[in-house]
Amino acid sequence: MSATTTSTPMSEVLQLQRSAFHRDGPPSADVRRDRIDRFASAVISHTDELVEAISTDFGHRSPVTTLITDLGTFAIEAEHARARVDAWMRPRRPWGRLGSLVGRAAGLSAAVHPSPLGVVGVMGIWNFPLNLTAIPAVSALAAGNRVMIKMPEHLPLTSEVFANAVHDAFDVEEMAVLTGDVSVSREFASLDLDHLFFTGSAKTGSAVMAAAAKNLTPVTLELGGKNPVVVSPVAAQKRSLLRRAAQRVAHARVVNAGQVCISPEVVHVPAAATKAFVQDVFATWGEVMPEMFAADDVTTLIDDDAYDRITGLLEDAESKGAQVLTSVRSDEDGQEALRAARILPPTVVLGVTKEMAIAQEEVFGPVLSVHSYTDVDEVIDGLAEQRAPLVATWYGPDDADYRRFVARTRSGGVARNDWALSQSLPGLPFGGVGSSGMGQYHGRYGFDTFSHQRSVVGSRLPISLATLANPGDERIPAAMRTLLGGYDRLLSRRLR
Repeated sequence: MSATTTSTPMSEVLQLQRSAFHRDGPPSADVRRDRIDRFASAVISHTDELVEAISTDFGHRSPVTTLITDLGTFAIEAEHARARVDAWMRPRRPWGRLGSLVGRAAGLSAAVHPSPLGVVGVMGIWNFPLNLTAIPAVSALAAGNRVMIKMPEHLPLTSEVFANAVHDAFDVEEMAVLTGDVSVSREFASLDLDHLFFTGSAKTGSAVMAAAAKNLTPVTLELGGKNPVVVSPVAAQKRSLLRRAAQRVAHARVVNAGQVCISPEVVHVPAAATKAFVQDVFATWGEVMPEMFAADDVTTLIDDDAYDRITGLLEDAESKGAQVLTSVRSDEDGQEALRAARILPPTVVLGVTKEMAIAQEEVFGPVLSVHSYTDVDEVIDGLAEQRAPLVATWYGPDDADYRRFVARTRSGGVARNDWALSQSLPGLPFGGVGSSGMGQYHGRYGFDTFSHQRSVVGSRLPISLATLANPGDERIPAAMRTLLGGYDRLLSRRLR
């Protein structure tokens, strides 16, 4: 654990937070808003330091990427939660307004109270270190919890700035930030937390879930997947729509050097339009990449291992018959300079087959696999059989083909005509399904994730419901048989 956070062992930090939670009870809306404000201020007031630290940790990262995707999105989520926490905290009527009136008249009352869980752990990831730690932490604070955050080990400078900022604003009993290497992450995942939120790869997520299971700690996992894009037959027939789809996919794939869990990775294009689509992708990269280099806005891959892993995937694909097309051609010295800088030119791969590693492994870099198709239903059926990605994207109108795409495939979210809609718009749930994750957050959904929906009921009945199950009175089972017989006849009529 870093001295920038606390010298107290993390197990003791957990106990301090849990004791404080039980001592103070569920916080009021005013306390929750104050915590959200202090947390938001701690982060936003250190914007310049965080932008510089993240860029240094990456090797280089575009400031605009950090400002928009990390700090801007966090600010929106913080204000959204602050403005609505009062409403989210209110007890909910399980029977509706009319049912509640009938229940009270009969002598029964019932409500569902969103209750804080206690101490929530958040394990962040390096690709968006503020977005993917601070946003779930805001949701946990809004739900009334104490929070422990483990910052990603890849970003030591960012972790130090963030930890210092938070600990200037919070006592360790409210919020604590832990830093350190993989061994610290393993210990963190093994804590007896009341909920654990993790963002990362499926492989690491499986290990985190196994560690949490030893304490029966519930987990929310935000993972990834090979996010597919389908360019519809209608969009492919109109040159302007095809070009727009290619431009948006090309732009999306170079954001953060493709190191984005929702980034489009596999594109399905009608065969007659594939050549034009690929040409438009490269034309877009030809326009934006020189501008990004000139503005020093090109983000590097996170480390040498990432560069070697992705180039290894490309070499494997090429050796097995794929066509690998790169947007930048250079001599050996130029290639070595790009490698030393960990800059991978945006690349298209054609002819990918199941035998290639790139067909199975998430690339997490600026590489697009483009497939041609002749029957969109075959594409939809094929996607339905694959592991569910975090986001599936469709370019084209809201027509019958699109509605089949939504109905027959599985994914954490669906976007049409843009790639980040399902993750970016406020108030929408964000989360995976199957191998791309479990659980949701953002807005009300994050509040609910970090709350226990607690039943609170009362009775003014002259008898206890438990006495109805006591033996001896034959009238009760006779009445139940009559009711169940009537229900059986109703079911029979429905099923005719």
